[in-house]
Amino acid sequence: MAIFKKQGVWWIDFYACGQRKREKIGHSHKLAEEVLHKRKMEIAEGKYFPERQTKTVSFRDISEKYWKLHGQHLRSASWRYMLKEVTDRFGNKSAGDISVADIQAFYNELRARASTSTANRHLTLLKSVFNRAIAWELFKGANPAAKITKAKEPPNRLRYLSQAELQRLLGRCDAKIYPILACALYTGMRRGEVMGLTWANVDLNQSIIYILQSKSGKPREIPIAANLHEILASIETAKPTDKVFDVPNITLRRHFDQLLKAAGIAGFRFHDLRHTFASHFIMKTGNLTALQKILGHASPIMTQRYAHLSSGYLQAEMRAFNTCIPVMQTPTLEIGPIDTQVDTCGKTMTLKNSIIPIETPM
Repeated sequence: MAIFKKQGVWWIDFYACGQRKREKIGHSHKLAEEVLHKRKMEIAEGKYFPERQTKTVSFRDISEKYWKLHGQHLRSASWRYMLKEVTDRFGNKSAGDISVADIQAFYNELRARASTSTANRHLTLLKSVFNRAIAWELFKGANPAAKITKAKEPPNRLRYLSQAELQRLLGRCDAKIYPILACALYTGMRRGEVMGLTWANVDLNQSIIYILQSKSGKPREIPIAANLHEILASIETAKPTDKVFDVPNITLRRHFDQLLKAAGIAGFRFHDLRHTFASHFIMKTGNLTALQKILGHASPIMTQRYAHLSSGYLQAEMRAFNTCIPVMQTPTLEIGPIDTQVDTCGKTMTLKNSIIPIETPM
């Protein structure tokens, strides 16, 4: 057991339960001596419980550190809002006082008022916060979220607009959000990608939209359809740094909700415009590989959700293929009109006038 100084701070070094332990004390050598002596006594008396050392660290402290060192660098902005929600729930409690039952109760409440997938994402975040806190030596207890089992999520929701619904939607759309909906419907871009798009990443000469930061973490290029090209050309500005669609999210949400009500469309979200693009693209082309690239899916598994919609296209392709192979008929042997006696191992069999398929000898 020893005391050492590192970067102006005193540490203690000792062994417990066969494992080497290092504990940061502070700027007082005397305090380090006292804590080391205390640890010796705890180990000798079997009262050394390292998980209690950080019992006073609040969840708010570790969540703030999590956001500063890790969370703000995550690609999806939704993690920020989820972190705020879990911090509002557990922020005033010491990290060591948060039990498995506390997290299970929170998880069950989320499933009841939101969805299983929402609850699972919050649980994933909680596990990550505790794991990072343990790795950074902010918290030395067991991860209480690790003992919660995620419930199985229902199949992915796939809602898209029919041609009739599309006509009603666009027919009642006001000029303020029409270009936004058109961009989503012609590209399959996510709402965040659409609303964050700048003219610097739109090349109307080459008819390409560049997505530099996507959910998958990989950049991608989206060809601009002719109809969308006309719309974008009519609103283009001179400054590359300008947003293509300078509409506040709250305004978009309000206008979109009013539009759905006016068009008589229920159970539809803005993200379903992405599903609408993908569904009609696959029904028209049947090209899953191209669709995966346009949507920016990291795995073809996500794109496979639309595979069943391409059945009509595949039937048409099979009909086209059918003409490539010559028609094959089964060769036959005609037997004359006179009955024929055939001796088969002492037995007589009469073959009537018939057509018998020729069999290939084994």
